[in-house]
Amino acid sequence: MRATDSVGIVLAGGKSSRMGRDKSFLSLNSRKFFLIESYKKLKFLCKNVLVSIREEQREEYSKHIPNESLVSDSIPNIEGPLQGIFSSFLLFQNDPNIKNFLVLAVDLPYMRTKTLARLYSKKEMVGSGVFYRTEEGVEPLCGLYSSEYLRFLFQEFEKGVLNSVSPKILVQRGNPSLLDIPEMEKSSFINLNSPEDLNLPKS
Repeated sequence: MRATDSVGIVLAGGKSSRMGRDKSFLSLNSRKFFLIESYKKLKFLCKNVLVSIREEQREEYSKHIPNESLVSDSIPNIEGPLQGIFSSFLLFQNDPNIKNFLVLAVDLPYMRTKTLARLYSKKEMVGSGVFYRTEEGVEPLCGLYSSEYLRFLFQEFEKGVLNSVSPKILVQRGNPSLLDIPEMEKSSFINLNSPEDLNLPKS
């Protein structure tokens, strides 16, 4: 049964400047594009899945993803992943049935569906949401954000008092529920940013 109380968000609107080309259209071992793989993983778990993009990406992305699932950045004066998270949240902000947003960055191609599913299975935990604890601290780009917390953050942003746009900092401030990553799933969190990263062995 796919979740109807959570919306999936694939974050694909980054500039991919270090990679030198749009990471969404890379693939591993001749499998499907990162974009398609990420979308499919979230679609397996959530009835509604959005793909956050910049408007200039729409023409290319709509060849692969239903146009109604594409959400263009819509908020002035904000950069980075928070732009995509907020733009997607606003589409559902008045829907009382939506309690959480399951967020996945497009450049985590090793992410396992079960690693994502575990976040959703712990949705009753409180705070800003449910996230994994990595060696670098909380991982904000694979996490279950609470709708209430996103509403609070967006109101802070509108008032001009949101003093960070780093999802990591904002998630930590909201007293998140943290999960440890099982040893077998640590490779899920390998993040691909540069051409050199594409040669990483899959552990």
